[in-house]
Amino acid sequence: MKKSIFLLIGVILLYLVPSLTIKAVYGPSYGFMRGEDCYIGDGNGGWVKHGSPEGPPPDVPSVEVPLMVGYVPIFLPGLLLILFLFTPLSKYLEPAPTKSPPESEETAEPDGEPK
Repeated sequence: MKKSIFLLIGVILLYLVPSLTIKAVYGPSYGFMRGEDCYIGDGNGGWVKHGSPEGPPPDVPSVEVPLMVGYVPIFLPGLLLILFLFTPLSKYLEPAPTKSPPESEETAEPDGEPK
């Protein structure tokens, strides 16, 4: 259970850290946590209204975010999950086997069943 929590924290961090980094680099052109009603960059420095945003468009010109850069926050947690669920690393997520106490000979029947 504790190891699964660490895996979940790793997945969350591998999503949030790249997303916040890309948001810091590309600014409002990257749509992290922006919602449905917003302005979307048109790639030519302008902004296109999507839905019914409350305020005016951003003051900075829009920039084109490369497609693969936009998918990095999805691929990194996916790679971590693939590594820990479909490779031999998955044994680190399994709980340690519990050892049962040996059965005493007095309580066992000759066929191995308890009385």
